[in-house]
Amino acid sequence: MTYHPDDITRPDVVDYLRRHERRFFRSGAYDAVELAGMIATEALVLGAQNVRVQCEGDWLVVVADRDWLEPYGQEVFHSLTPLPEAGVNSMLAEVLAVAYSAGVATATSVGTEVIKGGTPPPLRLSGQDSVRAFAFRRRRE
Repeated sequence: MTYHPDDITRPDVVDYLRRHERRFFRSGAYDAVELAGMIATEALVLGAQNVRVQCEGDWLVVVADRDWLEPYGQEVFHSLTPLPEAGVNSMLAEVLAVAYSAGVATATSVGTEVIKGGTPPPLRLSGQDSVRAFAFRRRRE
């Protein structure tokens, strides 16, 4: 039997992540605080020197002095993006927020972008120590 590239269908990443949630969290279920830690760690691995995780009501916000996502563009929110700097089989975790959280937003000096959900929290970038903010709701979709 012969196959053609058109025979290959691209899997739905969000559907895959939701069906295999236990593979991505230590407890086997979505944990917003653990996810914030993953995202903060990747910012550090990718060169940030000053990273904070803060609560803004129902939102968790990771703020860093470096735009750790800039090299990856929009795909980081919609695909499994390798993070070889963190080791074999490592990936950027922002897509997990898109899959499990009720809302996702990001901000740089250019402005705020809502990736998922309605109105984001007020994302404040103050001075040189805040170059990128990534926010997601604690509660599930």
